[in-house]
Amino acid sequence: MRRDHLARATAVLAAQLIVSHHPAHALIGADLVDLSLQRYTVSVASTIGKCTGVVLAQDVVLTAAHCTQDAAKIRVGGNRGFGDPTAPPVDLSPVTQAIQHPRYNAKWLGSPDLALLKLAKPLPDRFSPAYFGGPIPGNGDDLIAVGYGKSAAVDPRAGTILRMVLLRVSERFPTYVTLVRSGEAKAEAGAGDSGGPVFSYRGMPALVAIMVAHASFETVAIPIAPNFSWINETMAKLGAR
Repeated sequence: MRRDHLARATAVLAAQLIVSHHPAHALIGADLVDLSLQRYTVSVASTIGKCTGVVLAQDVVLTAAHCTQDAAKIRVGGNRGFGDPTAPPVDLSPVTQAIQHPRYNAKWLGSPDLALLKLAKPLPDRFSPAYFGGPIPGNGDDLIAVGYGKSAAVDPRAGTILRMVLLRVSERFPTYVTLVRSGEAKAEAGAGDSGGPVFSYRGMPALVAIMVAHASFETVAIPIAPNFSWINETMAKLGAR
């Protein structure tokens, strides 16, 4: 990896993460979500804005830590259960506890921008825990990103429609990966997708990363594998069901 490229990317991404703590970095140009992925994904709303989360247990959701920073009245929502991907999410449960990764630092690029949310009541049976435990994505890997963000530069329904997009790993850094569109289209950023799951697919979807930020036309994601132990240990402490 060229040092000048790494330095330039680090500077741009660090500026984005330090200056903007909006709970929103999305993928413009995405399609309606495949219903098979709908059951793993929820919306996360609070006093600071909207994000996305992924179900790890019926009462535990994983999202981006910056979505919980200085946030109050965090609530989780999701699909209504009728199989309509265009229907806005319905309120499902308040969050009773939000635990950020102990090494999360909003001013440090590549810190584990992850948080686990404990729900006051279990999610309905139409939601299922995502399988996680796969390897760190490598350069050139094709992945599926899912979130409640914008589908266009001006999208009045941002935060209400769950969407998906095929992305490719452009570069793998020590603690994060950058993602771009597989074709010529650009993976721009908008509001709503922070905390959204990124899946690999080899016969079944496997959660491999969480979207946390953007810089230029790239999306930044934190891999699950290096944080696997913290996630499992914290879920056990929360009494995940």
